[in-house]
Amino acid sequence: MRERVRLSDLSILYVCLSNEWGTTERRCLADASYFRNIGGSSFVLCHERSLVDREAEREDIPRLYFASDLSSWRMKLNFYFQIQTILHRQQVDIVHSYNYESLLPLGMILKGMPHIPLVFTFNEDVYWRRNNPLDRWCISRTDAIFTFAPNIRDLAMEKFPVNQRKIHVTGSGIDFPMASTALPRPSSPAPGRRKIATFVSRTEERLEGLRFFVDSIPPLLHYLDSVGLSSKLLFTFLTDISWYTHPLYEGLKRMILERHLEMHISFETKPLASASFRDCDLYVGLPATELFSDQDLYALVTQTPVLLPRTATRQDLVKQGKFGETYHPDDPRELRDKLGQILIHHPRYLEELGGVEVELQEKHHFERYAEELYAHYEKLYTQRLRYSQKQKRLT
Repeated sequence: MRERVRLSDLSILYVCLSNEWGTTERRCLADASYFRNIGGSSFVLCHERSLVDREAEREDIPRLYFASDLSSWRMKLNFYFQIQTILHRQQVDIVHSYNYESLLPLGMILKGMPHIPLVFTFNEDVYWRRNNPLDRWCISRTDAIFTFAPNIRDLAMEKFPVNQRKIHVTGSGIDFPMASTALPRPSSPAPGRRKIATFVSRTEERLEGLRFFVDSIPPLLHYLDSVGLSSKLLFTFLTDISWYTHPLYEGLKRMILERHLEMHISFETKPLASASFRDCDLYVGLPATELFSDQDLYALVTQTPVLLPRTATRQDLVKQGKFGETYHPDDPRELRDKLGQILIHHPRYLEELGGVEVELQEKHHFERYAEELYAHYEKLYTQRLRYSQKQKRLT
Protein backbone atom coordinates (compact mmCIF):
# COMPACT_ATOMS: atom_id res chain seq x y z
CA MET A 1 0.00 0.00 0.00
CA ARG A 2 1.40 3.37 -1.06
CA GLU A 3 2.08 5.95 1.62
CA ARG A 4 -0.09 9.04 1.33
CA VAL A 5 1.68 12.26 0.30
CA ARG A 6 1.86 14.96 2.96
CA LEU A 7 1.68 18.41 1.37
CA SER A 8 3.30 19.93 4.45
CA ASP A 9 6.54 18.19 3.39
CA LEU A 10 6.53 19.84 -0.05
CA SER A 11 7.83 23.09 -1.53
CA ILE A 12 5.90 25.15 -4.13
CA LEU A 13 7.22 27.90 -6.40
CA TYR A 14 4.54 30.50 -7.22
CA VAL A 15 5.40 32.44 -10.38
CA CYS A 16 3.77 35.88 -10.79
CA LEU A 17 5.80 38.19 -13.03
CA SER A 18 3.40 41.12 -12.98
CA ASN A 19 3.59 44.80 -12.14
CA GLU A 20 -0.18 45.00 -11.64
CA TRP A 21 -2.25 44.46 -8.50
CA GLY A 22 -5.46 42.73 -9.48
CA THR A 23 -7.45 39.55 -8.90
CA THR A 24 -4.72 37.28 -10.28
CA GLU A 25 -1.93 38.79 -8.18
CA ARG A 26 -4.05 38.69 -5.01
CA ARG A 27 -4.89 35.05 -5.77
CA CYS A 28 -1.21 34.17 -6.11
CA LEU A 29 -0.31 35.58 -2.70
CA ALA A 30 -3.39 34.06 -1.07
CA ASP A 31 -2.41 30.63 -2.45
CA ALA A 32 1.18 31.02 -1.27
CA SER A 33 0.02 32.16 2.17
CA TYR A 34 -2.43 29.26 2.46
CA PHE A 35 0.20 26.67 1.54
CA ARG A 36 2.63 28.14 4.07
CA ASN A 37 -0.06 28.12 6.76
CA ILE A 38 -0.70 24.39 6.31
CA GLY A 39 3.00 23.72 6.91
CA GLY A 40 4.47 23.69 3.41
CA SER A 41 7.28 25.83 2.00
CA SER A 42 6.19 28.49 -0.49
CA PHE A 43 8.27 30.92 -2.56
CA VAL A 44 7.05 33.67 -4.88
CA LEU A 45 9.01 34.49 -8.02
CA CYS A 46 8.23 38.11 -8.94
CA HIS A 47 9.75 41.40 -10.04
CA GLU A 48 11.68 43.22 -7.35
CA ARG A 49 9.84 46.26 -5.92
CA SER A 50 6.62 45.29 -7.71
CA LEU A 51 3.37 45.36 -5.75
CA VAL A 52 3.47 41.56 -5.62
CA ASP A 53 6.90 41.86 -3.97
CA ARG A 54 5.75 44.50 -1.47
CA GLU A 55 2.56 42.68 -0.51
CA ALA A 56 4.41 39.36 -0.19
CA GLU A 57 6.87 41.07 2.14
CA ARG A 58 3.97 42.23 4.30
CA GLU A 59 2.73 38.62 4.42
CA ASP A 60 6.26 37.42 5.25
CA ILE A 61 6.35 35.18 2.16
CA PRO A 62 9.87 34.47 0.81
CA ARG A 63 10.54 36.02 -2.61
CA LEU A 64 12.85 35.29 -5.51
CA TYR A 65 13.37 37.83 -8.27
CA PHE A 66 13.52 37.93 -12.05
CA ALA A 67 14.70 41.31 -13.28
CA SER A 68 12.98 41.76 -16.66
CA ASP A 69 9.79 40.93 -18.54
CA LEU A 70 9.36 38.02 -20.97
CA SER A 71 8.56 40.02 -24.10
CA SER A 72 11.37 38.49 -26.18
CA TRP A 73 12.84 35.04 -26.60
CA ARG A 74 16.16 36.35 -25.28
CA MET A 75 14.43 37.20 -21.99
CA LYS A 76 12.65 33.84 -22.02
CA LEU A 77 16.03 32.15 -22.43
CA ASN A 78 17.43 34.04 -19.42
CA PHE A 79 14.33 33.00 -17.49
CA TYR A 80 14.88 29.38 -18.58
CA PHE A 81 18.38 29.18 -17.05
CA GLN A 82 17.43 31.08 -13.88
CA ILE A 83 14.41 28.85 -13.23
CA GLN A 84 16.53 25.74 -13.64
CA THR A 85 18.86 27.00 -10.91
CA ILE A 86 15.92 27.90 -8.62
CA LEU A 87 14.21 24.53 -9.03
CA HIS A 88 17.34 22.66 -8.01
CA ARG A 89 18.46 25.02 -5.24
CA GLN A 90 15.03 25.31 -3.56
CA GLN A 91 14.15 21.63 -4.18
CA VAL A 92 10.81 22.65 -5.66
CA ASP A 93 8.09 19.97 -5.78
CA ILE A 94 5.30 21.90 -7.59
CA VAL A 95 5.33 24.98 -9.86
CA HIS A 96 2.22 27.18 -9.99
CA SER A 97 2.19 29.95 -12.62
CA TYR A 98 -0.21 32.90 -12.87
CA ASN A 99 1.07 34.45 -16.13
CA TYR A 100 0.75 33.01 -19.61
CA GLU A 101 4.10 34.50 -20.69
CA SER A 102 5.95 32.53 -18.01
CA LEU A 103 4.03 29.35 -18.81
CA LEU A 104 5.85 28.76 -22.11
CA PRO A 105 9.43 28.68 -20.74
CA LEU A 106 8.23 26.81 -17.64
CA GLY A 107 6.69 24.12 -19.84
CA MET A 108 9.96 23.83 -21.77
CA ILE A 109 12.02 23.50 -18.59
CA LEU A 110 9.73 20.97 -16.93
CA LYS A 111 9.72 18.73 -19.99
CA GLY A 112 13.09 17.65 -18.62
CA MET A 113 11.85 17.40 -15.02
CA PRO A 114 8.97 14.92 -15.19
CA HIS A 115 8.60 14.69 -11.39
CA ILE A 116 7.42 18.33 -10.97
CA PRO A 117 3.75 19.18 -11.71
CA LEU A 118 3.00 22.46 -13.52
CA VAL A 119 -0.20 24.33 -12.61
CA PHE A 120 -1.54 27.43 -14.36
CA THR A 121 -4.23 29.83 -13.08
CA PHE A 122 -5.86 31.31 -16.20
CA ASN A 123 -7.46 34.75 -15.84
CA GLU A 124 -6.12 36.87 -18.69
CA ASP A 125 -6.93 37.51 -22.33
CA VAL A 126 -3.99 35.88 -24.13
CA TYR A 127 -2.86 35.78 -27.72
CA TRP A 128 -2.58 32.07 -28.43
CA ARG A 129 -0.47 31.03 -31.42
CA ARG A 130 -2.42 27.89 -32.21
CA ASN A 131 -0.30 26.88 -35.19
CA ASN A 132 3.05 27.38 -33.49
CA PRO A 133 4.41 23.87 -32.74
CA LEU A 134 6.82 25.12 -30.05
CA ASP A 135 4.01 26.86 -28.14
CA ARG A 136 1.85 23.76 -28.36
CA TRP A 137 4.71 21.55 -27.17
CA CYS A 138 5.44 23.80 -24.17
CA ILE A 139 1.81 24.25 -23.12
CA SER A 140 1.13 20.51 -23.36
CA ARG A 141 3.39 20.04 -20.30
CA THR A 142 0.77 21.76 -18.11
CA ASP A 143 -0.77 19.33 -15.62
CA ALA A 144 -3.75 21.46 -14.57
CA ILE A 145 -5.38 24.76 -15.50
CA PHE A 146 -7.44 26.48 -12.80
CA THR A 147 -10.23 28.85 -13.80
CA PHE A 148 -12.59 30.94 -11.67
CA ALA A 149 -15.82 30.39 -13.65
CA PRO A 150 -17.36 27.98 -16.21
CA ASN A 151 -17.12 30.50 -19.07
CA ILE A 152 -13.37 30.86 -18.47
CA ARG A 153 -13.02 27.08 -18.42
CA ASP A 154 -14.74 26.93 -21.82
CA LEU A 155 -12.35 29.56 -23.16
CA ALA A 156 -9.36 27.61 -21.85
CA MET A 157 -10.66 24.50 -23.60
CA GLU A 158 -10.76 26.42 -26.87
CA LYS A 159 -7.29 27.94 -26.51
CA PHE A 160 -4.98 25.40 -24.94
CA PRO A 161 -3.90 21.98 -26.32
CA VAL A 162 -4.38 20.04 -23.09
CA ASN A 163 -6.80 17.30 -22.16
CA GLN A 164 -10.11 18.83 -21.06
CA ARG A 165 -9.98 16.79 -17.84
CA LYS A 166 -7.01 18.95 -16.80
CA ILE A 167 -9.08 22.17 -16.86
CA HIS A 168 -10.96 22.86 -13.62
CA VAL A 169 -13.37 25.44 -12.23
CA THR A 170 -12.09 26.18 -8.74
CA GLY A 171 -14.06 29.34 -7.96
CA SER A 172 -12.16 32.48 -7.03
CA GLY A 173 -11.50 31.77 -3.34
CA ILE A 174 -12.80 35.07 -1.97
CA ASP A 175 -12.58 35.39 1.80
CA PHE A 176 -15.91 37.15 2.41
CA PRO A 177 -18.15 36.77 5.49
CA MET A 178 -20.25 33.65 5.78
CA ALA A 179 -23.96 34.18 5.17
CA SER A 180 -24.80 33.33 8.76
CA THR A 181 -22.53 36.11 10.08
CA ALA A 182 -23.03 38.74 7.35
CA LEU A 183 -24.83 41.90 8.35
CA PRO A 184 -28.23 42.33 6.65
CA ARG A 185 -28.49 45.00 3.99
CA PRO A 186 -31.24 47.64 4.34
CA SER A 187 -34.23 46.88 2.14
CA SER A 188 -34.16 50.35 0.59
CA PRO A 189 -31.47 52.99 0.08
CA ALA A 190 -31.15 56.03 2.29
CA PRO A 191 -33.80 58.58 1.29
CA GLY A 192 -32.70 61.48 -0.86
CA ARG A 193 -29.29 60.16 -1.90
CA ARG A 194 -27.98 57.27 -3.95
CA LYS A 195 -24.31 56.32 -3.69
CA ILE A 196 -22.79 54.97 -6.92
CA ALA A 197 -19.31 53.54 -6.36
CA THR A 198 -16.48 52.38 -8.59
CA PHE A 199 -13.14 50.93 -7.52
CA VAL A 200 -9.89 52.24 -9.05
CA SER A 201 -6.87 49.96 -8.86
CA ARG A 202 -3.81 51.42 -7.16
CA THR A 203 -1.79 50.54 -10.31
CA GLU A 204 -4.19 52.16 -12.78
CA GLU A 205 -2.36 54.84 -14.75
CA ARG A 206 -4.72 55.46 -17.68
CA LEU A 207 -7.45 58.08 -17.47
CA GLU A 208 -9.36 56.74 -20.49
CA GLY A 209 -11.50 54.27 -18.58
CA LEU A 210 -12.35 56.83 -15.89
CA ARG A 211 -13.06 59.53 -18.49
CA PHE A 212 -15.58 57.18 -20.06
CA PHE A 213 -17.35 56.85 -16.69
CA VAL A 214 -17.15 60.55 -15.76
CA ASP A 215 -18.51 61.62 -19.15
CA SER A 216 -21.64 59.53 -18.54
CA ILE A 217 -22.54 61.45 -15.37
CA PRO A 218 -23.86 64.79 -16.80
CA PRO A 219 -26.30 63.16 -19.28
CA LEU A 220 -27.38 60.71 -16.56
CA LEU A 221 -28.24 63.57 -14.20
CA HIS A 222 -30.20 65.29 -16.96
CA TYR A 223 -32.00 62.04 -17.83
CA LEU A 224 -33.04 61.35 -14.23
CA ASP A 225 -34.36 64.90 -13.88
CA SER A 226 -36.41 64.44 -17.02
CA VAL A 227 -38.20 61.37 -15.57
CA GLY A 228 -38.96 63.06 -12.28
CA LEU A 229 -36.29 61.45 -10.08
CA SER A 230 -34.06 63.40 -7.76
CA SER A 231 -30.64 64.09 -9.23
CA LYS A 232 -29.06 64.06 -5.78
CA LEU A 233 -26.55 61.37 -6.62
CA LEU A 234 -23.11 60.78 -5.12
CA PHE A 235 -20.51 59.15 -7.36
CA THR A 236 -17.73 57.73 -5.19
CA PHE A 237 -14.28 56.71 -6.39
CA LEU A 238 -12.84 54.04 -4.10
CA THR A 239 -9.24 52.86 -3.89
CA ASP A 240 -7.17 51.01 -1.30
CA ILE A 241 -4.35 53.57 -0.98
CA SER A 242 -4.38 57.26 -0.13
CA TRP A 243 -5.86 59.19 -3.04
CA TYR A 244 -3.18 61.85 -2.58
CA THR A 245 -0.58 59.27 -3.63
CA HIS A 246 -2.63 57.74 -6.45
CA PRO A 247 -1.14 58.36 -9.93
CA LEU A 248 -4.56 59.38 -11.34
CA TYR A 249 -5.76 61.70 -8.58
CA GLU A 250 -4.71 65.04 -10.07
CA GLY A 251 -5.89 64.19 -13.58
CA LEU A 252 -9.20 62.83 -12.31
CA LYS A 253 -9.76 65.91 -10.14
CA ARG A 254 -9.16 68.23 -13.12
CA MET A 255 -11.57 66.20 -15.22
CA ILE A 256 -14.29 66.55 -12.57
CA LEU A 257 -13.76 70.30 -12.17
CA GLU A 258 -13.89 70.85 -15.94
CA ARG A 259 -17.34 69.24 -16.00
CA HIS A 260 -18.52 71.08 -12.86
CA LEU A 261 -19.31 67.79 -11.10
CA GLU A 262 -17.55 68.47 -7.80
CA MET A 263 -20.89 68.53 -5.89
CA HIS A 264 -21.63 64.99 -7.07
CA ILE A 265 -18.20 63.36 -6.53
CA SER A 266 -16.41 61.97 -3.49
CA PHE A 267 -13.11 60.13 -2.99
CA GLU A 268 -12.72 57.38 -0.38
CA THR A 269 -9.89 55.10 0.69
CA LYS A 270 -11.08 51.68 1.81
CA PRO A 271 -9.64 48.16 1.77
CA LEU A 272 -10.79 45.87 -1.01
CA ALA A 273 -13.30 43.89 1.05
CA SER A 274 -17.03 43.28 1.05
CA ALA A 275 -17.59 45.70 3.96
CA SER A 276 -16.36 48.58 1.77
CA PHE A 277 -19.37 48.22 -0.53
CA ARG A 278 -22.05 47.83 2.14
CA ASP A 279 -23.15 51.49 2.05
CA CYS A 280 -23.27 51.63 -1.78
CA ASP A 281 -26.51 51.57 -3.77
CA LEU A 282 -24.84 50.64 -7.05
CA TYR A 283 -21.38 49.41 -8.04
CA VAL A 284 -19.96 50.18 -11.50
CA GLY A 285 -17.07 48.03 -12.72
CA LEU A 286 -14.51 49.64 -15.01
CA PRO A 287 -13.13 47.93 -18.14
CA ALA A 288 -10.26 45.57 -17.26
CA THR A 289 -8.02 43.00 -18.91
CA GLU A 290 -8.83 40.30 -16.37
CA LEU A 291 -11.47 37.75 -17.31
CA PHE A 292 -12.78 37.64 -13.73
CA SER A 293 -12.65 40.36 -11.06
CA ASP A 294 -12.91 39.81 -7.32
CA GLN A 295 -14.26 43.38 -6.98
CA ASP A 296 -17.51 42.30 -8.63
CA LEU A 297 -18.02 39.58 -6.01
CA TYR A 298 -17.23 41.87 -3.09
CA ALA A 299 -20.03 44.17 -4.24
CA LEU A 300 -22.56 41.42 -4.99
CA VAL A 301 -22.09 39.62 -1.69
CA THR A 302 -23.33 42.78 0.09
CA GLN A 303 -26.48 42.63 -2.09
CA THR A 304 -25.41 45.67 -4.09
CA PRO A 305 -26.67 45.84 -7.70
CA VAL A 306 -23.79 45.97 -10.19
CA LEU A 307 -23.16 47.38 -13.65
CA LEU A 308 -20.21 45.58 -15.25
CA PRO A 309 -18.34 45.71 -18.57
CA ARG A 310 -19.86 43.03 -20.78
CA THR A 311 -18.15 39.66 -21.02
CA ALA A 312 -19.65 36.18 -21.04
CA THR A 313 -18.44 35.60 -17.46
CA ARG A 314 -19.94 38.85 -16.14
CA GLN A 315 -23.24 38.28 -17.95
CA ASP A 316 -23.46 34.94 -16.18
CA LEU A 317 -22.51 36.57 -12.86
CA VAL A 318 -25.41 39.05 -13.00
CA LYS A 319 -27.79 36.30 -14.19
CA GLN A 320 -28.62 38.16 -17.41
CA GLY A 321 -30.05 41.21 -15.64
CA LYS A 322 -31.24 39.66 -12.38
CA PHE A 323 -28.51 41.01 -10.07
CA GLY A 324 -27.46 43.92 -12.27
CA GLU A 325 -26.63 44.78 -15.86
CA THR A 326 -23.70 44.81 -18.27
CA TYR A 327 -22.57 47.45 -20.76
CA HIS A 328 -20.31 47.55 -23.80
CA PRO A 329 -16.98 49.12 -22.74
CA ASP A 330 -16.98 51.39 -25.81
CA ASP A 331 -20.59 52.60 -25.64
CA PRO A 332 -21.07 55.58 -23.26
CA ARG A 333 -24.75 55.85 -24.17
CA GLU A 334 -25.42 52.28 -23.03
CA LEU A 335 -23.50 52.92 -19.80
CA ARG A 336 -25.68 55.97 -19.10
CA ASP A 337 -28.92 54.14 -19.99
CA LYS A 338 -28.05 51.11 -17.84
CA LEU A 339 -27.16 53.36 -14.90
CA GLY A 340 -30.54 55.03 -15.20
CA GLN A 341 -32.32 51.69 -15.55
CA ILE A 342 -30.84 50.28 -12.34
CA LEU A 343 -31.51 53.47 -10.38
CA ILE A 344 -35.14 53.70 -11.58
CA HIS A 345 -35.84 50.02 -10.81
CA HIS A 346 -33.53 49.81 -7.78
CA PRO A 347 -36.07 48.08 -5.43
CA ARG A 348 -36.52 45.24 -7.92
CA TYR A 349 -32.78 44.55 -8.09
CA LEU A 350 -32.52 44.60 -4.30
CA GLU A 351 -35.33 42.07 -4.05
CA GLU A 352 -33.63 39.75 -6.57
CA LEU A 353 -30.35 40.03 -4.66
CA GLY A 354 -31.83 38.66 -1.44
CA GLY A 355 -29.84 35.56 -0.47
CA VAL A 356 -27.28 35.96 -3.28
CA GLU A 357 -24.43 35.63 -0.77
CA VAL A 358 -25.36 31.98 -0.18
CA GLU A 359 -25.08 31.18 -3.89
CA LEU A 360 -21.77 33.03 -4.17
CA GLN A 361 -20.31 31.21 -1.17
CA GLU A 362 -21.15 27.84 -2.70
CA LYS A 363 -19.09 28.75 -5.77
CA HIS A 364 -16.42 31.18 -4.60
CA HIS A 365 -15.80 31.04 -0.85
CA PHE A 366 -12.20 30.52 0.21
CA GLU A 367 -12.93 27.37 2.25
CA ARG A 368 -14.32 25.64 -0.83
CA TYR A 369 -11.42 26.87 -2.95
CA ALA A 370 -8.84 25.74 -0.39
CA GLU A 371 -10.28 22.23 -0.31
CA GLU A 372 -10.03 22.00 -4.12
CA LEU A 373 -6.53 23.47 -4.17
CA TYR A 374 -5.29 20.96 -1.58
CA ALA A 375 -6.88 18.02 -3.42
CA HIS A 376 -5.44 19.08 -6.78
CA TYR A 377 -1.94 19.63 -5.42
CA GLU A 378 -2.01 16.25 -3.70
CA LYS A 379 -3.30 14.41 -6.78
CA LEU A 380 -0.95 16.10 -9.25
CA TYR A 381 2.16 15.55 -7.12
CA THR A 382 1.27 11.90 -6.56
CA GLN A 383 0.68 11.31 -10.28
CA ARG A 384 3.97 12.95 -11.27
CA LEU A 385 5.87 11.06 -8.56
CA ARG A 386 4.53 7.70 -9.76
CA TYR A 387 5.23 8.62 -13.40
CA SER A 388 8.85 9.57 -12.72
CA GLN A 389 9.40 6.44 -10.61
CA LYS A 390 8.01 4.32 -13.42
CA GLN A 391 10.31 6.03 -15.96
CA LYS A 392 13.33 5.35 -13.72
CA ARG A 393 12.47 1.66 -13.49
CA LEU A 394 12.13 1.42 -17.27
CA THR A 395 15.55 2.98 -17.78
